[in-house]
Amino acid sequence: VHDMEDLGDRAGYAPGRVRDPQFGLAALRLDRDLVPGMAVTIEPGFYQVPGLLDDPRVAHLAKAHVDRARLAAFADVRGIRIEDDVLITEAGCEVLTAALPQR
Repeated sequence: VHDMEDLGDRAGYAPGRVRDPQFGLAALRLDRDLVPGMAVTIEPGFYQVPGLLDDPRVAHLAKAHVDRARLAAFADVRGIRIEDDVLITEAGCEVLTAALPQR
Protein backbone atom coordinates (compact mmCIF):
# COMPACT_ATOMS: atom_id res chain seq x y z
CA VAL A 1 0.00 0.00 0.00
CA HIS A 2 2.90 2.37 0.75
CA ASP A 3 4.03 2.21 -2.87
CA MET A 4 0.47 2.89 -4.04
CA GLU A 5 -0.14 6.13 -2.13
CA ASP A 6 -1.22 7.95 -5.28
CA LEU A 7 -4.31 5.72 -5.40
CA GLY A 8 -5.51 7.06 -2.07
CA ASP A 9 -7.70 4.71 -0.05
CA ARG A 10 -8.74 2.67 -3.11
CA ALA A 11 -5.71 0.38 -2.72
CA GLY A 12 -5.80 -0.23 1.02
CA TYR A 13 -9.46 0.04 1.96
CA ALA A 14 -12.17 -2.46 1.11
CA PRO A 15 -15.27 -1.09 -0.64
CA GLY A 16 -17.53 0.62 1.87
CA ARG A 17 -14.81 1.17 4.47
CA VAL A 18 -13.64 4.70 5.20
CA ARG A 19 -10.64 6.14 6.95
CA ASP A 20 -11.17 6.70 10.69
CA PRO A 21 -10.43 10.32 11.68
CA GLN A 22 -9.39 9.30 15.22
CA PHE A 23 -5.83 10.24 16.23
CA GLY A 24 -3.55 7.28 15.58
CA LEU A 25 -5.97 5.58 13.19
CA ALA A 26 -6.13 8.32 10.57
CA ALA A 27 -2.80 7.16 9.12
CA LEU A 28 -3.87 3.51 8.85
CA ARG A 29 -3.14 2.46 5.28
CA LEU A 30 -4.78 -0.97 5.15
CA ASP A 31 -8.32 -1.88 6.15
CA ARG A 32 -9.37 -4.95 4.22
CA ASP A 33 -9.95 -8.59 5.07
CA LEU A 34 -6.81 -10.62 4.47
CA VAL A 35 -7.19 -13.86 2.53
CA PRO A 36 -4.76 -16.68 1.77
CA GLY A 37 -2.37 -15.79 -1.03
CA MET A 38 -2.17 -12.09 -0.11
CA ALA A 39 1.19 -10.66 0.87
CA VAL A 40 1.51 -7.58 3.04
CA THR A 41 4.36 -5.57 4.48
CA ILE A 42 4.31 -4.77 8.19
CA GLU A 43 6.23 -1.52 8.62
CA PRO A 44 6.37 -0.28 12.20
CA GLY A 45 8.28 2.95 12.40
CA PHE A 46 9.59 5.21 15.13
CA TYR A 47 10.27 8.82 14.20
CA GLN A 48 10.99 11.87 16.32
CA VAL A 49 10.00 14.94 14.35
CA PRO A 50 10.59 18.04 16.51
CA GLY A 51 8.11 20.09 14.48
CA LEU A 52 5.36 17.61 15.35
CA LEU A 53 6.45 16.86 18.91
CA ASP A 54 6.57 20.56 19.75
CA ASP A 55 3.30 21.46 18.01
CA PRO A 56 0.73 22.14 20.79
CA ARG A 57 -2.11 20.71 18.68
CA VAL A 58 -0.30 17.40 18.23
CA ALA A 59 1.03 17.35 21.80
CA HIS A 60 -2.53 17.69 23.09
CA LEU A 61 -3.71 14.72 20.99
CA ALA A 62 -0.70 12.55 21.84
CA LYS A 63 -0.55 13.38 25.55
CA ALA A 64 -2.27 10.16 26.65
CA HIS A 65 -0.08 8.04 24.36
CA VAL A 66 3.42 9.53 24.59
CA ASP A 67 5.69 9.30 27.63
CA ARG A 68 7.85 12.41 27.14
CA ALA A 69 10.42 11.37 29.79
CA ARG A 70 10.93 7.99 28.17
CA LEU A 71 11.05 9.56 24.71
CA ALA A 72 13.85 11.89 25.86
CA ALA A 73 16.08 8.85 26.45
CA PHE A 74 16.05 8.36 22.67
CA ALA A 75 16.65 12.00 21.74
CA ASP A 76 19.60 11.08 19.52
CA VAL A 77 17.46 8.68 17.47
CA ARG A 78 15.57 10.49 14.71
CA GLY A 79 13.95 7.42 13.20
CA ILE A 80 14.02 3.69 12.59
CA ARG A 81 11.87 1.30 10.61
CA ILE A 82 11.73 -2.49 10.67
CA GLU A 83 9.87 -4.08 7.77
CA ASP A 84 8.58 -7.63 7.48
CA ASP A 85 6.97 -9.22 4.44
CA VAL A 86 4.12 -11.53 5.45
CA LEU A 87 2.28 -14.11 3.36
CA ILE A 88 -1.29 -14.88 4.41
CA THR A 89 -1.84 -18.65 4.44
CA GLU A 90 -4.74 -21.02 5.13
CA ALA A 91 -3.25 -21.67 8.59
CA GLY A 92 -2.54 -18.02 9.42
CA CYS A 93 0.59 -16.35 8.12
CA GLU A 94 4.24 -16.88 7.28
CA VAL A 95 6.78 -14.14 7.90
CA LEU A 96 8.87 -14.31 4.74
CA THR A 97 11.61 -12.09 6.13
CA ALA A 98 11.90 -13.85 9.51
CA ALA A 99 15.47 -15.04 8.84
CA LEU A 100 16.77 -11.56 8.01
CA PRO A 101 18.67 -9.65 10.71
CA GLN A 102 16.63 -6.96 12.47
CA ARG A 103 19.64 -4.79 13.35
